[in-house]
Amino acid sequence: MKLENPFPEYGYFGSEYFCDREQETQRMIEALQNGSNVTLIAPRRIGKTGLIHHVFERMKVTDKRAQCFYVDVFPTKTFSQMVQFVANAVMGKLDTPSQSIKRKLNNFIAALRPTMSPDPITGAPTFSFAVEPENARETLTQVFEYMKESGQMCYLAIDEFQQVSNYNEIGADSFIRSIIQFVPNVHIIFSGSQQHLLSDMFMSPKHPFFNSSQIMTIKEIDVEKYGTFANNFFKKQGREMSQDVFTYLYNMVDGQTWYVQKILNRLYRTPKEELTEKTVNNAVGIILGEQEINYQSSYNLLTENQALLLTAIAREGVVNAPTSLDFIMRYRLPAPSSVKLALKSLQDKEFVFQTEKGEYIVYDRFFGMWLKRLE
Repeated sequence: MKLENPFPEYGYFGSEYFCDREQETQRMIEALQNGSNVTLIAPRRIGKTGLIHHVFERMKVTDKRAQCFYVDVFPTKTFSQMVQFVANAVMGKLDTPSQSIKRKLNNFIAALRPTMSPDPITGAPTFSFAVEPENARETLTQVFEYMKESGQMCYLAIDEFQQVSNYNEIGADSFIRSIIQFVPNVHIIFSGSQQHLLSDMFMSPKHPFFNSSQIMTIKEIDVEKYGTFANNFFKKQGREMSQDVFTYLYNMVDGQTWYVQKILNRLYRTPKEELTEKTVNNAVGIILGEQEINYQSSYNLLTENQALLLTAIAREGVVNAPTSLDFIMRYRLPAPSSVKLALKSLQDKEFVFQTEKGEYIVYDRFFGMWLKRLE
């Protein structure tokens, strides 16, 4: 698919618009093709979903028989909702010429009570499956049995898998683990952005997924490789971005892929402007202006202590010890105990993120820039 703007903010549009990640791509492909499941842990908006789609595209190029499915379960609140998402992604996609297999697959589909409706764009019939809470476990068993009976190599990515730990259903993770270990032709990517939850699920001996997959993390794309990638598209417009200017842009948002893409997308819309630090700042200013209402609304929902602490972290950029006397005095924050409570709440709401180094930053880089502008 050819894009008018080569810096998409969402979605995956092929390797032409995908920057680097060669080592991560190869590692994940090798793990899956050698029979391992993979747990991909990374902060939101760094590009893990794009990496998964890129891996699937590469795998389908080298093996035409590979069947790849992607499911994002972030919106789900219950186990039955998760099962429904998985069923809708997989069921009906693995039909084979074998009549005996077809009969089995049709029986599986019938048991799931499918409903048919026309695709709003193509008009082709599409199926969706209703999952009753009391039948969720049986349904998930049928979905994996469907993949097993197909005899095809199946690769299933379940994004934001940490949602499973929030379900009220007791033992949901144990049940999922018990099913997948007996389906040899299905390999799974468990992906998530809430690192502490996902790490606990897969790296703690008290959880059923302990030692069940290969753990992978991804970091920022190399600044020079990313700069060269971006410049190849700008040159087609008859202009060029120096590595110094790109590094300035990259450092503004700590190299986080989605934010870099957002700024590049905005710059690409102005083909007559010279690519300088000033035009980067102008582009960011436009983006912040577009989000003003959303940021103001989020800010207004915070308590006074939370707002004070979040603004202080934004102005500091990176904070090592938010309860230290020096930090509290510098930004006129309340007592350390109150700061600690506010910090936990901000982390739970994903306003603040703790890095691998134990440092605290505002999770949404653009929101952090907006906060810096407050008096």
